[in-house]
Formats: sequence, structure tokens, C-alpha cells
Amino acid sequence: MVDKELVFQAQDESLVVISIGVANTLISYRQLSESSSESAGVLIGERRGVHIVIKKVSEPSLWDIRSRFMVDRVSKHHQKAVDDAFKNNNGEWQYLGEWHTHPEDVPRPSMTDYSSWHKNLKLLDSLILIIVGRTDFWVGKKTQGNIEVLKQV
Repeated sequence: MVDKELVFQAQDESLVVISIGVANTLISYRQLSESSSESAGVLIGERRGVHIVIKKVSEPSLWDIRSRFMVDRVSKHHQKAVDDAFKNNNGEWQYLGEWHTHPEDVPRPSMTDYSSWHKNLKLLDSLILIIVGRTDFWVGKKTQGNIEVLKQV
């Protein structure tokens, strides 16, 4: 568990802040045992100028397709989480990107991850990508066709 926000910085010095609650939710889905399935959801929060603050995530549902090395978010509840957050926060909270887990200590995106992100994430605004490993996070920022790895500060 963490007791402070996690902060990551891009080369342009913009920040991505992961709230304590979100960080602890993500940590709760780590694949710590051999039988743990991958988990996934969407990131929700605010854009503050060039900075991004992640305030909430959608969590896996029974309808998502999950196995040790794969996850497919098929449940409509992920979109509902975004819609509800937008409505309940005067339109200030929005979809910011995606997260999923990997069964490795220090996660790195797979070729499947990169292919999926390039194919499916077409928003002009920057999107945040998080992979939760057993001991660490990988955080990236997709801006148009480029994916930059962010550094924790």
C-alpha cells in the first residue's frame, strides 16, 4: 500500500499524478500468484493544463475475459464508469487512458500492448498508459503516434 500520491514526469516536464486511492486500487490487482489473471480498466480524472491527475479507475468485472497473460475489457461498465464520473463531477473528470497488469516484477509493454494502443487509442489529447507489475509500475504517455515512458519523481 502507498500513503502518498505517485508522480511521474514527461520530458516536457508535464506531470501525471496518481491519487493514493487509485494507486492502492491498482496495487490490489497485482498478479502475485501463479493463478492470478490479468486485470484491466480505464483511467479517469482531470486535465489541469498540461498536467494530468488520475482520480479514479474502472475495475475488472465478471464479464471481462481474463487469463494469466491476457485480458479483454468487454464489460460496458468501464464506459459507464467514465460517463458517471463526467456527470458527477460537472464535466471535469474524463477518460484519461488505460491500465492493466502483467505477471512480472518490473513490467514492460509487450508487442501486443503497443499494437493495441496504436490501433485503438486515437484521441488527439495525450492518454496515459499504466502497467501494474508485482513490484513496480510502468507509466507511459501516448501523444498521437508517440509513446513516451514517464519517469517517477
